[in-house]
Amino acid sequence: MRDAIAECDRLTRDVFLRKYGYKVSRLYPLLFNGRSYDSKAIVGVAFGKQHGTPLKYSEFSSGMATVVPLLERLGFPVLETPNPAVALTPGRTYTRKDLLARYGGQLQSGIWTPKEFPVVFLFSGEGGKPFGYNDGWNDQIFEYTGEGQKGHMTFRAGNKAIRDHRKTGKDLLLFIDLGKGKGVRFEGIFECASYRELDGLDKDRHKRKIIVFDLVLVSTAAAEVKHVEPVEPDFEGAQAKSIDALRDAAYAAATSIAAPPRVGDASRTWYERSRQVRSYVLARAQGLCEACGEKAPFLKRDGSPYLEPHHTTRLADEGLDHPNSVGAICPTCHRRIHSGRDGKAWNLRLQLQLKEKEAQRGGITN
Repeated sequence: MRDAIAECDRLTRDVFLRKYGYKVSRLYPLLFNGRSYDSKAIVGVAFGKQHGTPLKYSEFSSGMATVVPLLERLGFPVLETPNPAVALTPGRTYTRKDLLARYGGQLQSGIWTPKEFPVVFLFSGEGGKPFGYNDGWNDQIFEYTGEGQKGHMTFRAGNKAIRDHRKTGKDLLLFIDLGKGKGVRFEGIFECASYRELDGLDKDRHKRKIIVFDLVLVSTAAAEVKHVEPVEPDFEGAQAKSIDALRDAAYAAATSIAAPPRVGDASRTWYERSRQVRSYVLARAQGLCEACGEKAPFLKRDGSPYLEPHHTTRLADEGLDHPNSVGAICPTCHRRIHSGRDGKAWNLRLQLQLKEKEAQRGGITN
Protein backbone atom coordinates (compact mmCIF):
# COMPACT_ATOMS: atom_id res chain seq x y z
CA MET A 1 0.00 0.00 0.00
CA ARG A 2 2.74 2.45 0.94
CA ASP A 3 4.61 1.68 -2.29
CA ALA A 4 1.46 2.34 -4.35
CA ILE A 5 0.90 5.64 -2.52
CA ALA A 6 4.54 6.63 -3.04
CA GLU A 7 4.26 5.91 -6.77
CA CYS A 8 1.12 8.04 -6.99
CA ASP A 9 2.97 10.89 -5.29
CA ARG A 10 5.92 10.51 -7.65
CA LEU A 11 3.88 10.35 -10.87
CA THR A 12 1.07 12.74 -9.80
CA ARG A 13 -2.53 11.62 -9.53
CA ASP A 14 -3.56 12.06 -13.18
CA VAL A 15 -0.53 10.21 -14.57
CA PHE A 16 -0.92 7.42 -11.99
CA LEU A 17 -4.58 6.88 -12.89
CA ARG A 18 -3.86 6.90 -16.63
CA LYS A 19 -0.96 4.46 -16.27
CA TYR A 20 -3.10 1.83 -14.56
CA GLY A 21 -6.43 2.60 -16.24
CA TYR A 22 -8.34 3.79 -13.15
CA LYS A 23 -10.93 6.51 -12.64
CA VAL A 24 -11.14 9.12 -9.90
CA SER A 25 -12.65 7.82 -6.62
CA ARG A 26 -14.57 10.76 -5.16
CA LEU A 27 -16.95 8.95 -2.82
CA TYR A 28 -14.45 7.04 -0.64
CA PRO A 29 -11.02 8.71 -0.73
CA LEU A 30 -8.16 7.08 1.19
CA LEU A 31 -6.38 9.36 3.70
CA PHE A 32 -2.64 9.16 4.32
CA ASN A 33 -0.34 11.74 5.89
CA GLY A 34 -2.90 14.49 5.42
CA ARG A 35 -3.49 13.78 1.72
CA SER A 36 -6.31 11.98 -0.06
CA TYR A 37 -5.92 9.26 -2.69
CA ASP A 38 -8.17 7.30 -5.04
CA SER A 39 -8.89 4.25 -2.91
CA LYS A 40 -9.71 1.76 -5.65
CA ALA A 41 -6.64 2.63 -7.72
CA ILE A 42 -4.33 2.38 -4.72
CA VAL A 43 -5.69 -1.04 -3.77
CA GLY A 44 -5.46 -2.38 -7.33
CA VAL A 45 -1.86 -1.19 -7.78
CA ALA A 46 -0.88 -2.39 -4.28
CA PHE A 47 -2.14 -5.85 -5.22
CA GLY A 48 0.24 -5.81 -8.18
CA LYS A 49 3.19 -4.76 -6.06
CA GLN A 50 2.54 -7.72 -3.77
CA HIS A 51 1.57 -10.36 -6.35
CA GLY A 52 3.22 -9.16 -9.55
CA THR A 53 0.26 -8.03 -11.66
CA PRO A 54 -1.94 -5.03 -10.76
CA LEU A 55 -5.68 -5.56 -10.74
CA LYS A 56 -7.57 -3.90 -13.56
CA TYR A 57 -10.35 -1.40 -12.84
CA SER A 58 -12.97 -3.87 -14.10
CA GLU A 59 -11.69 -6.83 -12.06
CA PHE A 60 -13.12 -5.77 -8.68
CA SER A 61 -15.70 -3.48 -7.17
CA SER A 62 -15.13 -0.67 -4.72
CA GLY A 63 -17.13 0.77 -1.86
CA MET A 64 -18.35 -0.04 1.64
CA ALA A 65 -18.60 -3.79 0.95
CA THR A 66 -15.11 -4.32 -0.49
CA VAL A 67 -12.31 -1.75 -0.63
CA VAL A 68 -13.30 0.34 2.40
CA PRO A 69 -13.26 -2.49 5.02
CA LEU A 70 -9.98 -3.82 3.53
CA LEU A 71 -8.28 -0.46 3.88
CA GLU A 72 -9.60 0.03 7.41
CA ARG A 73 -8.31 -3.43 8.46
CA LEU A 74 -4.88 -2.41 7.16
CA GLY A 75 -4.99 0.80 9.17
CA PHE A 76 -5.65 3.21 6.30
CA PRO A 77 -8.62 5.46 7.13
CA VAL A 78 -11.22 6.15 4.45
CA LEU A 79 -13.39 9.27 4.52
CA GLU A 80 -16.82 9.04 2.94
CA THR A 81 -17.52 12.22 0.98
CA PRO A 82 -20.83 13.70 2.20
CA ASN A 83 -23.70 14.02 -0.24
CA PRO A 84 -23.38 17.45 -1.88
CA ALA A 85 -26.95 18.25 -0.84
CA VAL A 86 -25.65 18.23 2.75
CA ALA A 87 -22.09 19.46 2.23
CA LEU A 88 -23.01 22.53 0.18
CA THR A 89 -24.48 25.60 1.89
CA PRO A 90 -27.46 27.42 0.33
CA GLY A 91 -26.51 31.00 -0.53
CA ARG A 92 -22.79 30.24 -0.71
CA THR A 93 -20.80 30.73 -3.92
CA TYR A 94 -18.69 27.96 -5.47
CA THR A 95 -16.71 27.55 -8.69
CA ARG A 96 -17.68 24.98 -11.30
CA LYS A 97 -14.13 23.63 -11.34
CA ASP A 98 -14.23 23.03 -7.58
CA LEU A 99 -17.61 21.30 -7.86
CA LEU A 100 -16.30 19.16 -10.72
CA ALA A 101 -13.22 18.12 -8.74
CA ARG A 102 -15.28 17.21 -5.68
CA TYR A 103 -18.27 15.51 -7.28
CA GLY A 104 -17.71 14.97 -11.02
CA GLY A 105 -20.00 16.02 -13.82
CA GLN A 106 -19.97 17.43 -17.33
CA LEU A 107 -18.15 20.78 -17.14
CA GLN A 108 -19.54 22.36 -20.33
CA SER A 109 -23.14 21.29 -19.71
CA GLY A 110 -25.90 23.12 -17.86
CA ILE A 111 -27.07 19.86 -16.29
CA TRP A 112 -24.59 17.58 -14.50
CA THR A 113 -25.24 13.98 -13.51
CA PRO A 114 -22.38 12.92 -11.17
CA LYS A 115 -21.95 9.13 -11.27
CA GLU A 116 -20.98 8.64 -7.63
CA PHE A 117 -23.65 10.78 -5.95
CA PRO A 118 -27.48 10.60 -6.11
CA VAL A 119 -27.94 14.18 -7.30
CA VAL A 120 -28.47 16.21 -10.48
CA PHE A 121 -26.75 19.61 -10.67
CA LEU A 122 -28.72 22.32 -12.50
CA PHE A 123 -27.05 25.56 -13.57
CA SER A 124 -28.98 28.68 -14.55
CA GLY A 125 -27.95 32.22 -15.40
CA GLU A 126 -28.27 35.26 -17.60
CA GLY A 127 -25.85 33.81 -20.16
CA GLY A 128 -28.52 31.46 -21.47
CA LYS A 129 -31.03 34.14 -22.51
CA PRO A 130 -29.66 34.59 -26.05
CA PHE A 131 -30.43 30.88 -26.58
CA GLY A 132 -34.01 31.07 -25.29
CA TYR A 133 -33.29 30.12 -21.66
CA ASN A 134 -35.57 32.45 -19.71
CA ASP A 135 -35.19 30.89 -16.28
CA GLY A 136 -36.42 32.51 -13.08
CA TRP A 137 -38.91 32.60 -10.24
CA ASN A 138 -42.64 32.71 -10.94
CA ASP A 139 -44.32 32.89 -7.54
CA GLN A 140 -43.22 29.70 -5.68
CA ILE A 141 -41.95 28.00 -8.83
CA PHE A 142 -38.49 28.30 -10.41
CA GLU A 143 -38.99 27.85 -14.15
CA TYR A 144 -35.95 26.04 -15.53
CA THR A 145 -35.36 25.55 -19.27
CA GLY A 146 -34.00 22.15 -20.29
CA GLU A 147 -30.77 21.54 -22.19
CA GLY A 148 -30.16 21.54 -25.94
CA GLN A 149 -29.20 24.63 -27.97
CA LYS A 150 -30.20 23.39 -31.44
CA GLY A 151 -33.33 21.63 -32.67
CA HIS A 152 -36.25 20.41 -30.55
CA MET A 153 -35.50 19.63 -26.91
CA THR A 154 -36.12 15.98 -26.07
CA PHE A 155 -36.24 13.90 -22.91
CA ARG A 156 -32.75 12.50 -23.06
CA ALA A 157 -29.57 12.99 -21.02
CA GLY A 158 -30.02 15.89 -18.55
CA ASN A 159 -33.67 16.55 -19.40
CA LYS A 160 -34.50 12.91 -18.72
CA ALA A 161 -32.55 13.07 -15.45
CA ILE A 162 -34.71 15.98 -14.24
CA ARG A 163 -38.01 14.43 -15.28
CA ASP A 164 -37.18 11.05 -13.72
CA HIS A 165 -35.31 12.24 -10.62
CA ARG A 166 -37.82 10.73 -8.17
CA LYS A 167 -37.84 7.42 -9.98
CA THR A 168 -34.03 7.26 -9.89
CA GLY A 169 -33.81 8.49 -6.27
CA LYS A 170 -31.92 11.70 -7.03
CA ASP A 171 -32.23 15.21 -5.61
CA LEU A 172 -32.09 18.29 -7.84
CA LEU A 173 -29.53 20.90 -6.76
CA LEU A 174 -29.88 24.33 -8.35
CA PHE A 175 -27.03 26.81 -8.89
CA ILE A 176 -27.25 30.37 -10.23
CA ASP A 177 -24.34 31.49 -12.43
CA LEU A 178 -23.23 34.94 -11.22
CA GLY A 179 -21.27 35.83 -14.35
CA LYS A 180 -17.87 35.12 -15.82
CA GLY A 181 -15.30 34.57 -13.08
CA LYS A 182 -17.82 35.15 -10.27
CA GLY A 183 -18.77 31.55 -9.59
CA VAL A 184 -22.17 29.94 -9.00
CA ARG A 185 -24.48 30.40 -5.99
CA PHE A 186 -26.08 27.27 -4.51
CA GLU A 187 -29.84 27.78 -4.12
CA GLY A 188 -30.77 24.48 -2.40
CA ILE A 189 -32.62 21.22 -3.03
CA PHE A 190 -35.49 21.28 -5.50
CA GLU A 191 -38.17 18.94 -6.77
CA CYS A 192 -39.67 18.86 -10.25
CA ALA A 193 -43.38 19.59 -9.87
CA SER A 194 -44.23 19.42 -13.58
CA TYR A 195 -42.95 20.29 -17.01
CA ARG A 196 -44.24 22.03 -20.13
CA GLU A 197 -43.31 21.95 -23.80
CA LEU A 198 -43.43 25.44 -25.34
CA ASP A 199 -42.62 27.09 -28.65
CA GLY A 200 -39.24 28.77 -28.79
CA LEU A 201 -36.11 29.44 -30.84
CA ASP A 202 -32.78 27.64 -30.92
CA LYS A 203 -29.30 29.24 -31.09
CA ASP A 204 -29.68 29.64 -34.88
CA ARG A 205 -33.06 31.39 -34.40
CA HIS A 206 -34.98 28.44 -35.83
CA LYS A 207 -38.39 27.58 -34.37
CA ARG A 208 -38.44 24.61 -32.07
CA LYS A 209 -40.01 23.00 -28.99
CA ILE A 210 -38.40 23.77 -25.65
CA ILE A 211 -38.96 22.03 -22.31
CA VAL A 212 -39.56 24.13 -19.20
CA PHE A 213 -39.44 22.38 -15.81
CA ASP A 214 -41.35 23.77 -12.81
CA LEU A 215 -39.09 23.38 -9.78
CA VAL A 216 -40.11 23.71 -6.13
CA LEU A 217 -37.63 24.46 -3.33
CA VAL A 218 -37.90 21.77 -0.63
CA SER A 219 -36.42 21.04 2.78
CA THR A 220 -34.57 18.15 4.36
CA ALA A 221 -33.74 17.18 7.92
CA ALA A 222 -30.20 16.52 6.70
CA ALA A 223 -29.51 20.22 6.07
CA GLU A 224 -31.14 23.51 6.92
CA VAL A 225 -32.77 24.86 3.74
CA LYS A 226 -35.03 27.91 3.51
CA HIS A 227 -38.27 26.95 1.85
CA VAL A 228 -41.92 27.84 1.48
CA GLU A 229 -43.92 26.32 4.33
CA PRO A 230 -45.70 23.21 3.03
CA VAL A 231 -49.44 22.72 3.30
CA GLU A 232 -50.25 20.51 6.28
CA PRO A 233 -52.44 17.44 5.82
CA ASP A 234 -56.09 17.87 6.67
CA PHE A 235 -56.24 15.78 9.87
CA GLU A 236 -60.02 15.92 10.31
CA GLY A 237 -60.58 15.27 6.61
CA ALA A 238 -58.18 12.36 6.69
CA GLN A 239 -59.95 10.87 9.72
CA ALA A 240 -63.21 10.87 7.80
CA LYS A 241 -61.70 8.80 4.98
CA SER A 242 -60.84 5.13 5.10
CA ILE A 243 -57.21 4.11 5.00
CA ASP A 244 -57.84 2.53 1.61
CA ALA A 245 -59.30 5.75 0.20
CA LEU A 246 -56.24 7.64 1.43
CA ARG A 247 -54.00 4.97 -0.05
CA ASP A 248 -55.71 5.14 -3.44
CA ALA A 249 -55.33 8.94 -3.51
CA ALA A 250 -51.66 8.70 -2.52
CA TYR A 251 -50.87 6.17 -5.21
CA ALA A 252 -52.65 8.29 -7.82
CA ALA A 253 -50.70 11.37 -6.68
CA ALA A 254 -47.38 9.50 -6.86
CA THR A 255 -47.63 8.78 -10.59
CA SER A 256 -45.17 10.30 -13.05
CA ILE A 257 -45.15 14.08 -13.35
CA ALA A 258 -46.98 15.73 -16.21
CA ALA A 259 -47.97 19.19 -17.38
CA PRO A 260 -50.17 21.09 -14.85
CA PRO A 261 -53.90 21.49 -15.62
CA ARG A 262 -53.46 25.23 -16.33
CA VAL A 263 -50.50 27.55 -16.57
CA GLY A 264 -49.70 28.76 -13.05
CA ASP A 265 -51.17 25.70 -11.34
CA ALA A 266 -47.89 23.82 -10.94
CA SER A 267 -47.32 24.91 -7.33
CA ARG A 268 -50.89 24.30 -6.17
CA THR A 269 -51.03 20.91 -7.90
CA TRP A 270 -47.66 19.84 -6.46
CA TYR A 271 -48.61 20.78 -2.89
CA GLU A 272 -51.96 19.01 -3.19
CA ARG A 273 -50.41 15.82 -4.54
CA SER A 274 -47.69 15.94 -1.88
CA ARG A 275 -50.36 16.41 0.81
CA GLN A 276 -52.18 13.30 -0.35
CA VAL A 277 -49.06 11.16 -0.04
CA ARG A 278 -48.24 12.67 3.34
CA SER A 279 -51.80 12.21 4.67
CA TYR A 280 -51.81 8.53 3.77
CA VAL A 281 -48.36 7.87 5.23
CA LEU A 282 -49.29 9.52 8.53
CA ALA A 283 -52.57 7.59 8.68
CA ARG A 284 -50.78 4.33 7.89
CA ALA A 285 -48.42 4.86 10.83
CA GLN A 286 -51.36 5.02 13.31
CA GLY A 287 -49.37 7.24 15.67
CA LEU A 288 -46.34 4.94 15.81
CA CYS A 289 -42.92 5.69 14.38
CA GLU A 290 -42.48 3.44 11.35
CA ALA A 291 -38.76 3.15 12.09
CA CYS A 292 -38.55 2.29 15.80
CA GLY A 293 -42.19 1.45 16.55
CA GLU A 294 -42.48 3.87 19.48
CA LYS A 295 -45.40 6.27 19.99
CA ALA A 296 -45.19 9.75 18.49
CA PRO A 297 -43.46 12.05 21.04
CA PHE A 298 -46.47 14.41 21.32
CA LEU A 299 -49.76 15.50 19.76
CA LYS A 300 -49.99 18.55 17.53
CA ARG A 301 -52.53 21.34 18.08
CA ASP A 302 -55.00 19.59 15.77
CA GLY A 303 -54.79 16.43 17.89
CA SER A 304 -52.77 14.38 15.41
CA PRO A 305 -49.60 12.51 16.46
CA TYR A 306 -46.40 14.36 15.60
CA LEU A 307 -44.39 12.29 13.11
CA GLU A 308 -42.16 13.52 10.29
CA PRO A 309 -42.23 12.29 6.68
CA HIS A 310 -38.93 10.83 5.51
CA HIS A 311 -38.06 9.89 1.92
CA THR A 312 -35.90 6.80 2.18
CA THR A 313 -34.48 7.08 -1.34
CA ARG A 314 -33.63 10.81 -1.38
CA LEU A 315 -32.49 13.50 1.06
CA ALA A 316 -35.51 15.70 0.38
CA ASP A 317 -38.21 15.16 2.99
CA GLU A 318 -40.84 17.22 1.19
CA GLY A 319 -42.53 16.50 -2.07
CA LEU A 320 -43.89 13.62 -4.06
CA ASP A 321 -42.70 10.06 -3.77
CA HIS A 322 -44.17 6.58 -3.78
CA PRO A 323 -45.70 5.45 -0.46
CA ASN A 324 -43.30 2.49 -0.59
CA SER A 325 -40.47 4.97 -0.09
CA VAL A 326 -41.92 7.45 2.43
CA GLY A 327 -42.10 6.72 6.15
CA ALA A 328 -43.71 8.58 9.04
CA ILE A 329 -41.04 8.59 11.74
CA CYS A 330 -40.23 10.29 15.03
CA PRO A 331 -37.73 13.20 15.14
CA THR A 332 -35.11 11.04 16.86
CA CYS A 333 -35.14 8.39 14.15
CA HIS A 334 -35.18 11.11 11.51
CA ARG A 335 -31.98 12.65 12.85
CA ARG A 336 -30.49 9.20 13.42
CA ILE A 337 -30.95 8.33 9.74
CA HIS A 338 -29.47 11.60 8.51
CA SER A 339 -26.70 12.04 11.08
CA GLY A 340 -26.12 8.78 12.96
CA ARG A 341 -23.24 6.37 12.49
CA ASP A 342 -25.74 3.63 11.68
CA GLY A 343 -27.98 5.97 9.67
CA LYS A 344 -27.65 4.07 6.39
CA ALA A 345 -28.46 0.75 8.04
CA TRP A 346 -31.42 2.30 9.87
CA ASN A 347 -32.70 3.78 6.62
CA LEU A 348 -32.37 0.44 4.81
CA ARG A 349 -34.25 -1.25 7.64
CA LEU A 350 -37.04 1.30 7.27
CA GLN A 351 -37.16 0.77 3.49
CA LEU A 352 -37.72 -2.95 3.95
CA GLN A 353 -40.41 -2.36 6.58
CA LEU A 354 -42.28 0.08 4.36
CA LYS A 355 -42.26 -2.30 1.39
CA GLU A 356 -43.58 -5.08 3.61
CA LYS A 357 -46.31 -2.81 4.96
CA GLU A 358 -47.41 -1.79 1.50
CA ALA A 359 -47.33 -5.37 0.25
CA GLN A 360 -49.61 -6.41 3.11
CA ARG A 361 -51.98 -3.51 2.51
CA GLY A 362 -52.21 -4.33 -1.17
CA GLY A 363 -54.75 -7.05 -0.48
CA ILE A 364 -56.82 -5.14 2.09
CA THR A 365 -60.25 -3.82 1.06
CA ASN A 366 -63.05 -2.25 3.05
